[in-house]
Amino acid sequence: MIARWMIVGFVLWIAIAAAFRFVGETVFTTGPQGGLSWLFMTLPVALLVITFLFLKVLKVAHSDRAEAASIMAVPGLLVGIYEINSFSYVFPNLDPTLGPQFAALMFACYAAVILAGIVTSRLESI
Repeated sequence: MIARWMIVGFVLWIAIAAAFRFVGETVFTTGPQGGLSWLFMTLPVALLVITFLFLKVLKVAHSDRAEAASIMAVPGLLVGIYEINSFSYVFPNLDPTLGPQFAALMFACYAAVILAGIVTSRLESI
């Protein structure tokens, strides 16, 4: 089970990094027309829902959901270290001053994934 969730997590976090790399400049901007505030409000919630759906679709037992979600977050933390440390290199399309905001957004997303696992493991009726 651990290997499966590590792979799912790795694919998820690489997909998110690729999205920021190739289309991030359209939404990850500051200013009055920027989408930075919207990303902070929507991306963690979206990942919470996606994690919940993964856990339901793959029929993870209630007692294993918190562990599966936590394991799914680990590759993101590992990939995130490199992304944050090499922000300008990994995301040349984004403003280099957005590095700290990107790091905060990613940590909010990791927390949302872990929280989804904890909450769904406690709610047996879902």
